[in-house]
Amino acid sequence: MRDGAMIGLLLLLTGCGGGTADEPTIRVEIHRTGAAASPTTAPLPADVIVFRMKRDECDHLRGEEPTGPARAAFLRYGMERTCTGTDAALRALRQRHANDPATIAALARHVDAIE
Repeated sequence: MRDGAMIGLLLLLTGCGGGTADEPTIRVEIHRTGAAASPTTAPLPADVIVFRMKRDECDHLRGEEPTGPARAAFLRYGMERTCTGTDAALRALRQRHANDPATIAALARHVDAIE
């Protein structure tokens, strides 16, 4: 990873957590390992982690070359699903976390306008 740390994001869908049996609960656990995982290092905010995961998938799909019509359709769908709205989301995250240098640094590698 570029920042020297491995971040694992685990989404667990469970049937407990205060709601009825028909209302599942989503629990997010963030595990940080590696060189940057010192006790003094605060993890990135959850909204930033979710954004980075979505934008990273978008960037990956943008770099793919279609090998045929089916692959081109798959890539178009994937880019619509993962890239749409991320320019505005990036601007909003930079404003929301303007006073957090670590978060701003984590967002710095993302291009401002891809849509």
